[in-house]
Amino acid sequence: MNLASGTAVQIRPGAGAKGGLFPLQELVLRDILADCEGVVRWGGNYSTVNESLFYIDAGPNEERVRKVADELRGWDATPGEGTGAEANVLSPSRRSRSDRLARTQRSD
Repeated sequence: MNLASGTAVQIRPGAGAKGGLFPLQELVLRDILADCEGVVRWGGNYSTVNESLFYIDAGPNEERVRKVADELRGWDATPGEGTGAEANVLSPSRRSRSDRLARTQRSD
């Protein structure tokens, strides 16, 4: 994680802040992280919680970075996808995917 390189950002309260999100906000956040397939990591999963921290958790030449970037770009070109598109973050498949990523990132 490197704030100086522009691969990390801190928003909202600083390190140690916990409970800064409503439950539905956290569900949506975790769903977005799952869409990023582990490329983006959240400090809310740390044992010492830092809900303000988000960072790229992959090297610039890793294939998964390119894959996620291409997928995000594709959403903008496809009607009904991308920014503003409705996603049911409560659907079992999406919840399972985001829960699995949270478990993985907590154990790393």
